[in-house]
Formats: sequence, C-alpha cells, structure tokens
Amino acid sequence: MTQKTIDITQEYPHTIGQYFQVYRTTDAPIDFSTAFEAYQNKLFSPAHHSLINFGIDSKPIWLALSVNNPGQATVNRNLLFETSWLDKIDIYFLQHNQLINTSHLGDSEKFSQRSLNHRFFVANHHFEPGNTIILIRIASVDAMVLPIYFMSNDDLDSRKTLQSYSYGFVYGAILGLVAYNLMLYLGLRSSLYLYYSIYLLSFLILNISYTGHGYQWIWPELPEWQQWANPLLILACSISGLVFAVHFLNIRQTLPGMYKVVIASCIGSGALILLLMLISSYALTLQISLGIVFLSSALMIMLGIRALQKGDKLAQYYLIASMSPIMGGMITGCAIWEIIPFNLLTYRAVEIGIMGDAILLALALAERFNITRKEKLIAEKMADIDALTNLNNRRSFYKFVKPIWALSLRNHSHASVIMVDVDDFKLFNDKHGHALGDQILIRLAETLRKEARSGDILTRWGGEEFLIFLPETKLADAVTFAERVRKRISMIELAPINHEKFTFTASFGVAHNQNIMSLDELISIADQQLYSAKKQGRNCVCAHHTC
Repeated sequence: MTQKTIDITQEYPHTIGQYFQVYRTTDAPIDFSTAFEAYQNKLFSPAHHSLINFGIDSKPIWLALSVNNPGQATVNRNLLFETSWLDKIDIYFLQHNQLINTSHLGDSEKFSQRSLNHRFFVANHHFEPGNTIILIRIASVDAMVLPIYFMSNDDLDSRKTLQSYSYGFVYGAILGLVAYNLMLYLGLRSSLYLYYSIYLLSFLILNISYTGHGYQWIWPELPEWQQWANPLLILACSISGLVFAVHFLNIRQTLPGMYKVVIASCIGSGALILLLMLISSYALTLQISLGIVFLSSALMIMLGIRALQKGDKLAQYYLIASMSPIMGGMITGCAIWEIIPFNLLTYRAVEIGIMGDAILLALALAERFNITRKEKLIAEKMADIDALTNLNNRRSFYKFVKPIWALSLRNHSHASVIMVDVDDFKLFNDKHGHALGDQILIRLAETLRKEARSGDILTRWGGEEFLIFLPETKLADAVTFAERVRKRISMIELAPINHEKFTFTASFGVAHNQNIMSLDELISIADQQLYSAKKQGRNCVCAHHTC
C-alpha cells in the first residue's frame, strides 16, 4: 500500500496518525539502520487511525512519515508529540536516502536539555524542497498514546497560548478553592476543610505532573522523580479523595463496616505501590495505580449511595460530584479509542470532569457548612426554649434579662416581675393524667404570649410556675397586667375528657424594683407574693407593698 504523504503547503489542524506507517517487532531492539532497511523493504504497515495508541508497557515502535515540499523554498515545520510522559523519542530526517538531521527527546532526560521550552515534545525541522522521510523510534513504559501534530511555528505558539490560558484558569480556580478552604479550616477548626484542601492539592499536583507542567516548572532537573511521579500522585489523590469522602459523609459513625473497608483499601493500596517501587516494576506500578483509581472511584460512589440510603441529603450532591470525573474519563477514553472525535475538548474531558468534581464538592461542602450552622443555631435555640410551651427557659431568662436589669439600675428606671403558678396543678395531674396537665400549661403559655407586650420576657420557670419580666413597668401597671391575665386564664375551657369540661385558675405574685438592687432578690419577693396569693385562697394577685 502506497504511503500517504504530508503536503507541507497544507494545514493539518488535527492529529496526523493516519499518515504514519508503523513497524513493530517482538525480537531484540533494532537500530536506525535496521529500521530504515525495513522501511525500504516495505515492512512498515499503515497506521490507519488519526491517533496512534499502543497502551502501557509497549515494546519500542518505529514510525515513518513522508513529507513533501513541492515549492522551491525551505519551509520550517514542527512535529508536536502532545504527550508529556514518553521516555525516549529518537527522530531521524532523511532526504534522498541520506540522514540529514536528528532529534532526541523524552522525559528520561533533564528538561533543561530540550531545545524548546515546551511541556510536550517538539521536533523542529527546516524542510528542503522535495520529499523528506522521517523515521521515529518511540520507547516508553507509560501509556503510548501518541497525538502527533504537524504545524507551523505560529500554529504551535497559538496552540500553546490557548492551552496556557485554559490551564491557568484551572490551576487558579483550584488554588483559590484550596486557599479558601484552608482559611475556613483555620477559622472554624473543622478538619473537613483540611481534608478537602489536601484532596484538591493532591489533584492539582497530579494534574501538573501528567500535563508536563511539573517537569517544566517544578522539578526540571529530576528525571528520576518524573518517572515515578504519576503513579505516586495517582495514589495520593485516590487516598485523599477517600479520606475526604469518609469525613464528609460521616462514614465512621453511620457505616462502620464500610469505614473499615475504606481504611483497609487505603493502607493496602499504599503498601502495594511502595512494594512495587522497591522492586522497580514501573509498568506494573502504573497499571496497579490506574486500577486503584477505579477502585477508589467505585468506593466513593458506593459510600455516596449507602450514605444516601442512610438519609444523608447531601450524599446526592456528593454522588453527582463523584460521577463527574468518571464521565470525563469515559469521554477521554472514547476519544483515545476514536469512538468519538479526538480533539482538545474530548482529550481533556477527564480534567474537566475532575474540575467539575472539585467545584461540586466545594458547593456541597458549603451546603454542609450551612446545614451544620443551622443545626447549631437550632440546638442553641432549643437549649434556650422550653419544649412544651415554647417559652424561654430559666437559662435564657437570665441571658436576656440581665443586660436589661443592669440598664434599669444604671438609669433608675422601673421594672417589675410577675410570678405565676397554676392552682391545684398536682390534683389535675393525679386525677386526670399528665396529658391534661400539659394542656393546661400550653394554654396558659398561649394566654401569656397574647397578653404580653413586645418587650416583655416570658419564661417557664419550672413545673407549673411561670415568670414574666416587665421592663419600664411600674408596680400598679404590673398589677393591672396580672389581673387582666388572671381573668383571661379563668375563662379558658380545656378540651373535654370523658365528656367533662375543665377550667383552671392561677395565682400571681408581683414585685417591683424599688429599693431592690438584685434581680434574684426581686424574683424572690415575687415568689413570696405568690405564696401570699395562695394563702389568700388562690386565683388572685398579690403585690409587693400591697399584700
């Protein structure tokens, strides 16, 4: 079959895999001379696909590309290998069967040795008029996915600029989320925000590593680390994601069995990767690390489903977030296998998916914070409220009244207290049960609430006793108020029990702050006046200085 030829006068915006011929051998590695001889003997086979893919731990391969320059002038072009992890790329340029140029690339060498400061591998060549044959040897233990482009310097720069802007946005957004959640952790001292920050940071470093930015910016003189970075960072990202999931979904308390499975998986995965590193089995380490990704993803989804079954409403948001990188990975996988068109968007779908995961988890975390805050506020409120009557309890009485009392002392203003007690309450309970007793207390509380002014503070003091604090109220006005409430209470008819209607009464003790410097003393005087009202026959009002 005749080899397809690249016309240097044309533009090729997409990958050019279909223009290549491939030579693979299971025998011992072959050198350039042997490969060139095999090419001349037409032992190379057409690649057929626009994206060349030989998977993980492939044997070294040889590629052949024919480039025709029909003009009279030399034309500069670039071969761009848009994969950051290839170990070694040897490129040979031939014209008239003579070797005229070579280029040697790969991440097994220090980044500083590259002729072009680019995170991917770029071979630049000035193509003379006529036909040029390019032979390429590629050796890599990593996944040999080869999106290869043929482009001018301007197109190369434009593509680089576009990608730089997009990655700048992604990295900036993630760093912003990390900083924000770290501040929340420092401010709220909630470990959940720390775990989320660690998860985001591990993903960011992993992304920087496999995109080639890490080797370009952070560790350009460490090719040994570059070789092992991806599987180790995959492990770190997977484990940190599971740890965050455990804490976000409160798995330890709600699903202790699943918690043990997750912990065992994290420890087992880490131990296995370290063991494989010790025996220097990189290919197997990479394959196992990718398997760990699938395992951790499955565990995350399972945790979300089980938490949702347990009634955790936020688990649904967590599930949606967890599915995002999986969907992105599926799209990228389909693009690599050319089930769907291969382009910048589909190739980076897994990154978009993980970015979506980060954003959705941040929103879920914010919602978790809001729910926790609301629950805290409700709990605080419930701690101040009597559950039966919905009035203030004794704790909240002092919280609200003490500042008002201090102000009244400072300003020499009036203040009164009314102590209310249901008459014969114990007899009602003993004879008719606590249900009737509760009904009495509820109806009395409702009456107090209706009759009280906006600034009055109503409190269930304990049992059948109620306390009313009336700021800016003279003794006579407080007595008038108590008398009005007493009459309202005596007119209350309770729901009948065994066809018998019930009414009840209450006694009142009133005290005023004249010549009294202590709130507790004022309450004590009101209690004494209540005792006097009971002695006088109940269902009456007794006030300080009047009874």
